[in-house]
Amino acid sequence: MATFAIPRGEPLVPKEDCSPFDIGFVYSTISKASPAEKFRFINNVWKPSLNYSFPASVEAAGKLRKCRHEWLVRFTWLVYSRYLDGIFCLPCCCFGIQYGKNAARLQKLFRSPLTFWTTAVTRLQNHSSGKCETHSFSVVAMANFMDVMTRRTVAIDEQLNQITFRQIQPNREKMRSIIKTVVFCGQNAVALRGARDDNPDDETLQGNFHALLAFRVDSGDKTLQEHFENAPRNATYRSKTIQNEIINTVGSYITSKISAEIKESKLFSVLADEAADISNKEQLSLVLRFVDSSQQIREEFVGFYHCEDGTSGVALKEMILKAVADLGLPMANCRGQSYDGAGNMAGKYNGVSSLIQGQFSKALYVHCMNHCLNLCVADTCSEYLVKDMMSVVRSLSSFFSGSPKRQHHLKEKVKSLLPASKHEVLINVCETRWIARLDGLDRIVELLLPVVCTIEDIAHNRKGEDEESDSGDWNQNSKAAAKKMLPSITFQFVVTLVITCNCKAAKKRNGPLKAHSEISSLKKNLQDLRSNIDREHHKLYQEAVELAATIGLDPCKPRIIPVQAHRNNNPSDSIEGHYRVNLSVVFLDHALNQLETRFPPEAYTCYSGFSIVPTVMLANPSTWKNSVTLFCQHYSSDIPNVIGLPAELTLWQRRWKDKVEEVGIDKLPDRVSKTLISVDPVAFPNIFTVLKILATIPVTSCSCERSISSLRLLKNYLRNTTGQERLNGLTLMHAHKAISLDYEQIIDLFATLHPRRMRMVHILCSDD
Repeated sequence: MATFAIPRGEPLVPKEDCSPFDIGFVYSTISKASPAEKFRFINNVWKPSLNYSFPASVEAAGKLRKCRHEWLVRFTWLVYSRYLDGIFCLPCCCFGIQYGKNAARLQKLFRSPLTFWTTAVTRLQNHSSGKCETHSFSVVAMANFMDVMTRRTVAIDEQLNQITFRQIQPNREKMRSIIKTVVFCGQNAVALRGARDDNPDDETLQGNFHALLAFRVDSGDKTLQEHFENAPRNATYRSKTIQNEIINTVGSYITSKISAEIKESKLFSVLADEAADISNKEQLSLVLRFVDSSQQIREEFVGFYHCEDGTSGVALKEMILKAVADLGLPMANCRGQSYDGAGNMAGKYNGVSSLIQGQFSKALYVHCMNHCLNLCVADTCSEYLVKDMMSVVRSLSSFFSGSPKRQHHLKEKVKSLLPASKHEVLINVCETRWIARLDGLDRIVELLLPVVCTIEDIAHNRKGEDEESDSGDWNQNSKAAAKKMLPSITFQFVVTLVITCNCKAAKKRNGPLKAHSEISSLKKNLQDLRSNIDREHHKLYQEAVELAATIGLDPCKPRIIPVQAHRNNNPSDSIEGHYRVNLSVVFLDHALNQLETRFPPEAYTCYSGFSIVPTVMLANPSTWKNSVTLFCQHYSSDIPNVIGLPAELTLWQRRWKDKVEEVGIDKLPDRVSKTLISVDPVAFPNIFTVLKILATIPVTSCSCERSISSLRLLKNYLRNTTGQERLNGLTLMHAHKAISLDYEQIIDLFATLHPRRMRMVHILCSDD
């Protein structure tokens, strides 16, 4: 047991290692905080867990003494400060100064921490015995304060004024209509207003928000109609200021619901990605992954954060930690991180992942696997022949998508030459997602004949195949572009297209554990192709020859020269052999090398726990226990009963062996999400915890990309001055349409965040 020589009442632990809701930070200032801040602190004040080990200090007679958990249970008003290693009376700190009489005489537990543990019980009993008037007053004051803030009771001025009380319900009805209109705009990405709509009576300058309110009135909302007719002009609750306050309130309500669910789940992971908005501000999208009470894996967007201090690893790390703390979540419960592979995010020394994991060792970093696979495809497609082929594909896509007339002509050709085809147009090539770009190759193969015929018609100024060459009406630009494109459609292009397209199909195989197994399946498929390259290449080559014959191309190969610096030029006796050596072998070797480099075995160390999934467990009967035990050793503090783990694993294996005899192996859970739903947390507490940790560890950061898509939609060139809080509120509404909104609670929160309005005679009237 460690002892400390630090003076009593002085900081014992660094600030960054403590919760932002540690009483030691605010005990001297919390009484002066606003009601909203005070309410938030009381609800989130840090309390040590049952397994927290209090530091000991040497006291009288050289004996070691420390704070005890039973004191915090016995005296419910007592809170412990890890920062100062002392205890405080929470009601006295928050409300003791309001008592006035004899408040200055009370020091320990109020103006300074109690840190002498030998006589602590006696002092706590005296403090709560009723002899301390300051404490008695503070307990009552805090109870009344919480009742008012949570709307369990009304404020005293409202109790004394029955007229005001009777006005509250109509006012809430008016607020409900106004808030619903704001929510409608937010959920559907509708701009609330333009640059000038301060005068709602001027219909020529009326924004969507004012127009929708007028529509509600026309639809029969009598309460809202009466309000607009009789309310003072400065109290109609339609101004841009009120709009922003409502947007912020709804956003706070959504984040509070998400954070409450995460607190109930306890464990979570952090996903983040950066993007520049239309106003050229760097925005960090933050998403939290967790398992909810119904054992469903969820990834929820919680906000955009402007990178004002830059995008260095240190700056982004501080921003993420602050954002998580503002949600009332301890980073000690973070079990995973997922970002892209940029240096500021994944750097070994100063990347966000390394800095956070250095402070919170269990926050395991997982490079976004979709991003890794995208990089593998991008690097593989940089090979000379493939790069040229992709350039032609991109040109074909742009040639037709850029002109409705060319597109229409292509459709007519498809109907004429391929009447059974379900597709009529080419897929636009994605600029950044290479996997999506590869999906367009199938369409090129399918429509190659009508595509080439259409380009020939345009190049020779024809309307159709059977018409004279001078009967078309194509302009000079179209004819020139078509003539330039025709020579690029060569036999080499067709061979490269077919081989790349067939290698791409390997990625579509699914395994039992999505992330790990799909990559393993992809590696195995490519290795099989490489091992049987002669047979597999021959089949693909024959397919390419047949496709080339449909557009009048004969097999050929590029000329061979002694020295070639810009493309593969390995000698071969045949045309087929040339493309086998210089295309298929090179392409497969490069793809396998990229997969091995970007998905090394150590990237899956966190997945050793996946052996607990029934199908994987039964497939590895001799090794699964060791894998799960190794995983549990890393997360030993999370496991409820480490001693009982071996017996629980044996019982788990027995259960699924019996189950497979009843229903067969195909009916067993084959992934973590399915296993998590089928496990009984009471009968298998350790296994349930292991599954929960596995489900919490992220595989990809794609949810951040989706929120960035919302950013592009909400903050566009017409709305490029949107403020940060307004942007977050609107994005939260748009991203979380599935979250049920309790408008009564939103109105209560609105009154809590704006206590001035709680004291008004009329909630919708001005102070005048």
